Amino acid sequence: MPYKYHSQHQAEAFANAIIPVPEDYPLPEGVPGSFIENFACLFQLAKDIYLDMAKEPEAYGVMLLDINEPDHNKARDSYRTIHRFGDTLSALFLSGEVKNNCLTIDVKTFKNLIKKIPKYGLILSRLCDFGFEISHFNGNTINKEADTFTVEYPDNPELIDTVKIYCDRWNVIRQTHQGNIKARKNKDNLIRVAPENFMHHFYRFDYKSTADLSKIDMLTWVNDMAVYECYSEQLKAFNEAFYLKSLEYANVHFNGDYNYKSKRIARITQVEYEALGKNRFELSLKISKPDECMDVINTLPDSIKELFSKDYCHYCGGKDSSEGCSMRYKWTFEGSPRVGCPCQCFNTSDFNVSLVPEYWRLLEAFYCLKKNQ
Repeated sequence: MPYKYHSQHQAEAFANAIIPVPEDYPLPEGVPGSFIENFACLFQLAKDIYLDMAKEPEAYGVMLLDINEPDHNKARDSYRTIHRFGDTLSALFLSGEVKNNCLTIDVKTFKNLIKKIPKYGLILSRLCDFGFEISHFNGNTINKEADTFTVEYPDNPELIDTVKIYCDRWNVIRQTHQGNIKARKNKDNLIRVAPENFMHHFYRFDYKSTADLSKIDMLTWVNDMAVYECYSEQLKAFNEAFYLKSLEYANVHFNGDYNYKSKRIARITQVEYEALGKNRFELSLKISKPDECMDVINTLPDSIKELFSKDYCHYCGGKDSSEGCSMRYKWTFEGSPRVGCPCQCFNTSDFNVSLVPEYWRLLEAFYCLKKNQ
């Protein structure tokens, strides 16, 4: 049935964005081998809860914003309320210790962590509906007389240990990320954040947050990003092929964008957003002076040549100089002068894998890229 609220399709998007757990992946020392199987159970449980949230958003206390509301800021606020499930789960497991598959939680610690999460009692209630047993919970809040309370999961007792390990690891990642942002604001160049540190960009319920990261290759990160961003199957294949082709060139590296030395030369970018129920991407090629490689452009497939056959400039008046916008691109295609804004030029949604070598042939010509020896 059609959704009534933004939060419904947003919760479904959260479910689809959880990266499936591989049958085998490298675990840190001290984590039992059975952890992977149990983390796969957590993956499925989280997915089921988000899908249930999409069906019954009222039961989770998320924002009920009319699906036809076009305001992106309001839709983004709705999107943020979906995090309440993960935040509540983290607050539970960061407030206590696990022994014999039972989490014992200190009430004062929990209340301190949960105070910024509205309607958390609804989340706890739904966790109970999904098989968790929470002592001293009256269906709305933890009983006032309790100093501690417990959480168990009778259907799979080891899941409690698994969630605890995950939440502890996730909290370290979250605190590190927040510290990196603060350092970046202070212009501390010794600490980097995504996209500079693309390989440590984790997602909620991301199995890699529990892995031995030294043993996970870059292609895994690239493909997992495609799952999280909900790429189409065609775009997933294109994304992988484009990355693998980039490895053929010297001084080209990927950090979320494709860069030659210190310059961004290409990226796959989101142009319509899930917060408004849309999810569309484009490949953006940064070619500032097309005339310098027009001989190659003229040999490219028609779908790529077409990118250079039209104007993109909106004449917004930005950064005016005596000759017009100082940022404006200018080139000539088939005898006709063209102009464009750097933010708008040469973006395409043609993700045919067969075109990957052609896109890179264009980049190779403009940037004088050299193949690895």
